[in-house]
Amino acid sequence: MNNKSRKKFIGALSQKELLKLYSKHVNGPKVRFFKSLGFGVIPGEREGVILRTLEGLRPGEPPLELYNCRTSGGVYNLGHGNPRIVQILKDALDEGLDIGDHILLSEQRALLGKKLAELMPGDISKTTFGVAGGEAIDCAIKFSRAYTKRKGCISAIGGYHGHTGFALATGDPLFRDNFIWNLPEFKQIPFGDIDVMRKAVTDDIACVLLETIPATGGILIAPEGYFAEVREICDEKGTTLIIDEVQAGLGRTGELWAIYGGLYPNEKVVPDFMVLGKGMTSGIYPLSVCSYKPFIEKAVYKDDPFIHISTTGGSDIGCVIALEMLNIQSDPKFLDHVKEMGKIFQKGLEDIRGEFPELIKEVRGRGLMWGVEFHNEVDSQLAMLSIIKEGVLLDYCDNKKDTLKLLPPLVVQKHEIDKILEKIRIGIDKLKNIKK
Repeated sequence: MNNKSRKKFIGALSQKELLKLYSKHVNGPKVRFFKSLGFGVIPGEREGVILRTLEGLRPGEPPLELYNCRTSGGVYNLGHGNPRIVQILKDALDEGLDIGDHILLSEQRALLGKKLAELMPGDISKTTFGVAGGEAIDCAIKFSRAYTKRKGCISAIGGYHGHTGFALATGDPLFRDNFIWNLPEFKQIPFGDIDVMRKAVTDDIACVLLETIPATGGILIAPEGYFAEVREICDEKGTTLIIDEVQAGLGRTGELWAIYGGLYPNEKVVPDFMVLGKGMTSGIYPLSVCSYKPFIEKAVYKDDPFIHISTTGGSDIGCVIALEMLNIQSDPKFLDHVKEMGKIFQKGLEDIRGEFPELIKEVRGRGLMWGVEFHNEVDSQLAMLSIIKEGVLLDYCDNKKDTLKLLPPLVVQKHEIDKILEKIRIGIDKLKNIKK
């Protein structure tokens, strides 16, 4: 890693000093939480699939070098500091591009919108841009209500769609209750149960909102045919179908879209809305996407083209970066690489499960999106800490704490996967020895 070029911004103060500043001026409880886990460290240098902490876990210890299998939920699909993305950013800045003006028209939004229309399933061809996934979910729900003239929304128990407005109302009570945000029209049902879905979608439901693979919910895999039946139910009831692929999309499963062949090869479902975030940024500039079928536009913008706006959503700089990302990640060779690495990763995780059946209950996922479910939450979280100390950054699924979530960068190579699997195995083995 190139230390010289980053000294100005990384490590200006000691880790101890920075933790004090973070606690005092940003979020004290968050600092206390990480310290309680023995992980009171701050990220420093980062490149490719690896990031380093500024210092070690304890004073005098060397920085941790971590294979990033958290990727902030897919933000770093292309790894840290991807050369093509960095160069595009520099080129755009050199040409004088900036955020742009959200009220005016934009060359960059037009070009990115065209590319998205070419890649989206079916006839999804319109896009409204935002900054974060939660904002894009809010947009999809707002547009669904405008189109259907209904208020109701069905989402999955354990699902996660963001912390803003309507997105917050669709999620777990853990996030909602403190803000007194339990809207009566918003209901949650078990993921993957088509019979419950059929009963839940009544004539007052504007939209059904689902992640193709619920990440925070535990990397859950729906039964084959589930999404096709949900599509039929929505059509019967005049309800829109919103698919959240903030984490499962953009090649994460080995197909560009999980809903369109990435979950099951022969199952290609076309929703009314596709919502993307995280990976749209390439870890460089915030941007999210709410893409939808043309008939939605007529219901939303018929009287006022400015009825929904986002000041920094779809910024010119963000669009340039996202367009280059799509050129990279939609390439069949890139997707074949994800499939190949996914098979190696799957086999390695299943071998580890076979070695530690008393600790690990199940391994499930697609492509480079995997959940490792333990028999209980305590073992899951102890395993997470043990694996991190071995050099693999990962986390547990917040709404299913017995399951660890693994999302390596999509550019990961076989020798890196081998290292990651080795470190995971050692971390779990150490946990097993502690429990004896």
